[in-house]
Amino acid sequence: MKLTRRGFLQGAIGLAGAGMTTALTVPALKSLLPPPVTRCNEDDAHETLTYKSESGKWYEDMGGNVAKKEDFKLWDVAIVDWGPKELEQELGTCEIQLALVKVPAEPSMDGLGVLDDDGNTCLMAYHTYKCPHLCCKPVFAAEGTSTISGNEYENMFLCPCHLSLFDPLSVIKNVDEQGREVMAAELLEGPAPYGLPVVPVTEKDGGLVGLITQIDWLKYCGQG
Repeated sequence: MKLTRRGFLQGAIGLAGAGMTTALTVPALKSLLPPPVTRCNEDDAHETLTYKSESGKWYEDMGGNVAKKEDFKLWDVAIVDWGPKELEQELGTCEIQLALVKVPAEPSMDGLGVLDDDGNTCLMAYHTYKCPHLCCKPVFAAEGTSTISGNEYENMFLCPCHLSLFDPLSVIKNVDEQGREVMAAELLEGPAPYGLPVVPVTEKDGGLVGLITQIDWLKYCGQG
């Protein structure tokens, strides 16, 4: 059965246990967790979103460069580094990685991303550094079949550890475990307590920068 975004049943969350048979081994899980905190060098701080050096990706020759909206086609995804100086005090880390994606624009993205293509597309940044569940790193999946529900899906974020599935097109208001309102990619199924937070993005000097205005949205998994 083909998955429709709006019709994906939240009731599938109850089936999460059945999907645990495909969960990763402990050594593999450790490799997905963020690295330990180190003391930050202010000279290395940057609010810009810079391409992470990754072999085999469409942006592999752009590592370290500031991302620009014209670099992207619809549904292009790039992992970018973001390291504003406030991260050390607020989250206890120097730099994090985000997934920067060009998606079809939706009204709920107003003020959260950078519009392109006459307002028809939007550059959005998703906090794939940590899943709100047990802190593994969600990945973008262009297509697949849910281990939990058996439904097919396209263009979703999937947590490889416990199979939570998040919809980047459906950015909705969530309430986190501290009672804070958080704008996040909607949780469709799996054990995550709420959706995958976004990081607001804007343009500056022709490049894309992340805003710290909503850094509280990232305060989970022992950070902040």
